[in-house]
Amino acid sequence: MDQLRPDVGSLLDQLQPVLERIFRGYGLSAREAETIVEESCRTLVGKRLRHQDPLIWLLHDVVERCERSREEKGF
Repeated sequence: MDQLRPDVGSLLDQLQPVLERIFRGYGLSAREAETIVEESCRTLVGKRLRHQDPLIWLLHDVVERCERSREEKGF
């Protein structure tokens, strides 16, 4: 799949239920979750994904950011 500009809104709509469970599982506040989503989406828009599904990429990036957040908090 070679997409220059993924439809981030559509991706977020598809991922919303999963993201809510992920953020709840990591114990993140609504503000923390919003920041992670914004950062991941900005990064995604700036990328050229070749042979990668933008939905999978976005989900993976969000989880990595949640992990980093948890590590920074010392959990």
